[in-house]
Amino acid sequence: MSKFAPVVLFAYNRPSHLRQTIEALKKNELASESELFIFSDGGKNENDWDKVKEVRKYLQTVSGFKKIKIFESESNKGLANSVIDGVTKIVNQYGNIIVLEDDMITSKYFLRYMNDALELYENNDQAACISGYVYSIKKLPETFFIKGSDCWGWATWSRAWDIFEPDGVKLLNEIRPKHLEKEFNFNDSYPYVQMLEDQTNKKNDSWAIRWYASVFLKNKLCLYPGGSFVHNIGNDSSGVHCSCENRLDADLVRAYNKIKKIPAKENEKCRKSFEIFLRDDDNKWSFIKKERQGNKRIVTILGKLKFSYERPVKELAYGFSGDYSSWGEVKKLCGGYEEENIFKATLSSTLKVKNGEAVFERDSFIFDKIQYSCGLLASLMKVAIENGNTLNVLDFGGALGSHYFQNKEFLRPVKIKKWTVVEQEHYVKVGKKKIADGILDFAYSIDDVEDANVLIASGVVQYLEKPYEWLEKFINKGVPYIIFDRTAFSLENRDRLTLQRVYPEIYEASYPAWFLDKQKFLDTMRSKYEMIVDFSDSIDVIKEVPSEYKGFLFKSRKEQ
Repeated sequence: MSKFAPVVLFAYNRPSHLRQTIEALKKNELASESELFIFSDGGKNENDWDKVKEVRKYLQTVSGFKKIKIFESESNKGLANSVIDGVTKIVNQYGNIIVLEDDMITSKYFLRYMNDALELYENNDQAACISGYVYSIKKLPETFFIKGSDCWGWATWSRAWDIFEPDGVKLLNEIRPKHLEKEFNFNDSYPYVQMLEDQTNKKNDSWAIRWYASVFLKNKLCLYPGGSFVHNIGNDSSGVHCSCENRLDADLVRAYNKIKKIPAKENEKCRKSFEIFLRDDDNKWSFIKKERQGNKRIVTILGKLKFSYERPVKELAYGFSGDYSSWGEVKKLCGGYEEENIFKATLSSTLKVKNGEAVFERDSFIFDKIQYSCGLLASLMKVAIENGNTLNVLDFGGALGSHYFQNKEFLRPVKIKKWTVVEQEHYVKVGKKKIADGILDFAYSIDDVEDANVLIASGVVQYLEKPYEWLEKFINKGVPYIIFDRTAFSLENRDRLTLQRVYPEIYEASYPAWFLDKQKFLDTMRSKYEMIVDFSDSIDVIKEVPSEYKGFLFKSRKEQ
C-alpha cells in the first residue's frame, strides 16, 4: 500500500475537461507514487452515453501513476451518489483520501500539499477536511481553518467521513431549531440553507452541501491554503451543476514550502474575508441568480421568486449583432462561408495577386499594400529559426493561399518546403488546378497533411460551429507549433454567438460568428501545449460586442 493518500477522480461526460484534469495531475511531484481510482458514471441518455464512451476510451490510455483502477457504472448514478459511494469505498479501505472531479486543474504541488496536511492533522479530531481551493483573496495566511468543509479538490480521513449525513432533511431539522441559519450562510452572505432545502426538495442533487452541513453541525474544521492549488475549469456551463462564474477562477500557486502545523481553531479574520468576498457588490449570487438561454434571461431571487424575460436583439444592417443560444438558430437567419459568391470573389482576388495584378487580398478584398500581421510573421520566423530555417505549414482555413502570398516575400530567407491550405472541397479543387505552385498546395483535411512543423489558424476558429472540438483536433494532430491569429474573444468571460453581416463592398454574405471565452480557449490549448507568446491584433474592436482580437503562438510540450 502506498504511503501517500489515494487519489479518487469522478468523471462523467466531458472528455476535454477530464483530459486537462489528468494531464495537470500527472505533472504533480507525487503522481508516480500515488494510486489513482477513477469512477466513471453512466450516461443519462444516448447523447450522454456517446460522450461517456469517449471518456472511457481515453481513460484506457492514462498512465503516469503508481496504480490506476477504473470503476465503470453501467447506469447513471448521478454525481452525488457517485461521490458518496466512491469516497466511502476508498476512504474506508485506505483511511484517508484525496478527491477530485473531472474539471479541476491542479498545481504541480497539489498532491504534496494534500499529503502534508493529511499527515499533520491525522490525529486531530477537530480537523475534518483539507481544501485545495481558496477564493482569490489577498493577504491570507499560509494556512487557516474555517468551520465546515469544501469540495473543489479536497481530502479527508475515514474518521471524519464517518460523520457525513446523507439525509438533508435531518440536517435542516438540526440547523433550524438551533437558529444556525445566519452562521451557516456566512452571515447571510450566501444562501447555503436554501441550497440544502433545494436538495431536500430534489431541486438539486448536491452532495457537497450535505458534506458542509455535516461538518458544520459537528463544529469541525476545514483547512484552507493561502493560495489555491486548484482551478475549476467547469464554470463554463458545461457541467451538470455549474454555471458561468469567473470570479471563482484562481491563479495556481507557483511555489510550495512544507506547511507548518497550526492550532485547530477557526480563523475569524479569514472567515470575515470569505464573507466579504461572497457579499461583494460585483457578486450578486447571494440574492439574485441570472441565467442566459440565448436571448432569454431567467432570474431567480433568493432562490425562490423566479421569472424570465426576452432580451431584445439589436439587429444591425452590417457588422456583428445578437446573442444566440445555438448555431442552428443563427443559420436560419443567414447563409454561411460556403456561399458561392464568397468563393467567386476570393478566387478572383487571389488570381489577381498571383498574376501580379494586385498586391494583397484578404477575405477577397483587394489592398494597395500588404497588410502584415506582425504577430503571425514573428511567430513564423521563430518556428523557422528553431527548425533549421525551414517551414512546413498547415494553413487551416487559409482560403486560396492569402497567408502564403501575404508573407512569402518577407519569408524569402526561409526555406518553405510546403505550404498546404486545408479548405472546403470546392476551394481545394480550384486551388490545386489554378493556384498551386509547387510550394503552395491544397488539402481536404488536416489528416492529409504530413510533417507540418506549424499549423496556422488565422481568423477561422470563430467561424466554426464547434470551435472547441476543432481545438481538440488541432491538439491531437500533434504539430509542434500552432499559431492563432485574428481570433475573436468576448470580454464578457463567456462564449457569445452572433450573426455577422458582411459589408456589401466586400461581398453580400452573412454567417454565424463566435466571440470565444478566452480562458476556456487557453485551458483547452494548455492541455498539451505551452503558450509562448500572445499578441493583439490591429483589427478594430467591435463596439456592439465587448471583444478583442488576439493571436497566440503555442508550442507542443513534446517539443520541450
